[in-house]
Amino acid sequence: MSKSGAAYLEEHGVQTALTAAISAVLLEKPSNPLNAIGELLLAARAQPAAAASPLDEEEARKDEKPIVNGERAVSLALELYGLSVVPGTLKDLDSYDDRNFYFKATHSRPELADEADAHGVAGASPAAYHFVLKVHNGVESLSPGFIEAQNAAMDLVRGHGTSVWCPRALPSIEGAPISFAPSELASGVTRSHAIRCLPFKPGGLMGGLVASEALLRDVGVAAANVSIALATFDHPATHRTFIWDLAQTAAVRPLAENLSPDRRPLVAGVLDEFESRVLPTAPKLRVAVIHGDINDQNVLVDKSGSAVAGIIDFGDMCRTWLINEIAISAAYALIALHYEGNATSTAETPPLSEIDTCVAMVSSYAAHMASHGMALSDDEWHVLPTLIACRIAMSLSIGAYSSAKDPTNEYLKLTLIPGLTALAKLRATPADDLLQALKAGYAQATAK
Repeated sequence: MSKSGAAYLEEHGVQTALTAAISAVLLEKPSNPLNAIGELLLAARAQPAAAASPLDEEEARKDEKPIVNGERAVSLALELYGLSVVPGTLKDLDSYDDRNFYFKATHSRPELADEADAHGVAGASPAAYHFVLKVHNGVESLSPGFIEAQNAAMDLVRGHGTSVWCPRALPSIEGAPISFAPSELASGVTRSHAIRCLPFKPGGLMGGLVASEALLRDVGVAAANVSIALATFDHPATHRTFIWDLAQTAAVRPLAENLSPDRRPLVAGVLDEFESRVLPTAPKLRVAVIHGDINDQNVLVDKSGSAVAGIIDFGDMCRTWLINEIAISAAYALIALHYEGNATSTAETPPLSEIDTCVAMVSSYAAHMASHGMALSDDEWHVLPTLIACRIAMSLSIGAYSSAKDPTNEYLKLTLIPGLTALAKLRATPADDLLQALKAGYAQATAK
């Protein structure tokens, strides 16, 4: 095959889809393997457009979460990546619809090493390093072009010179950035799931501490650096209808019914404002590929707790309004204010208000964007206060729906009460008043 032909197949996810189809056929051993491969390829091609609404894919992602235990994860790490897991180090990490396993492991593969993320374990002999094994849900495994898009975006951010660390897809023993292996679903069906191995950067999560104004400003700068790095990036798989895309805010109305009746009016008011304030302005908003989930659980912090050490998890990436990136980041910073224990303060660390939190993060983002010739437009400023509230409303609505589908998943309940508190306090300030405060903070940041 010519180089240009191979590039075309890779760009459109066909090579990985073919690998997934062959893996499934080898597993299931149908009587007519060629026909089976053809059907699977057609299904993979049709999958992104198959959902009648964003809610359909969200439900499918829950049903398609793989069932993988620790023993299986250890086996996959060795078989696919040549990693020998150090006994007692494996941890099953919280995950929305994938399965993620952290571990320390030894290996003899120099191609896995990189100065940016060769995080060795002190005193280990032979040398051991930190990794995460990610088993993707069935929806993405059937449409692996999106996983390829994540890999490409991570490589772009890592290499852009923006000082934002993020993981990279480590090559398997066979040199593939994406592997496949069979895993069961809750339904009992066995599916060929996509698997990646990523370097793990030890450190704290933003969600594990009370964020200072300095840290919030640094998150704003980091989010801007991601926006700058991805400004010219595009991939067909990022053009998707995705329930977590803020452009799809109106689609969560049915999900809000899973909230208790006394909580619904608060969310309904936000959805009404989205339709009256944001949608008429939508055609004027810049569009780009965004990370889409720079939240307190995806931001790594350094030992001082005042600076960003990395950004992880590109799984919510999509092509949407550029302004959504900082709206999402600010929304989760507001929710984090109300985590249990975060409301406490000392004389050295007085509590930040909702307005202070938004101003710190948004002003640094906007100032850094402006310094790189990507200043926010008047239309983007106008919709930003509402979009911040929309993300919290979406988190509450989708979280309530997902919790009803998977009541044993405590991770889904993490932001419920803090989110309700944050949204109520945020909505006490009208959108125009918040906009005035955000612009004043930006003017002050650019005047320095």
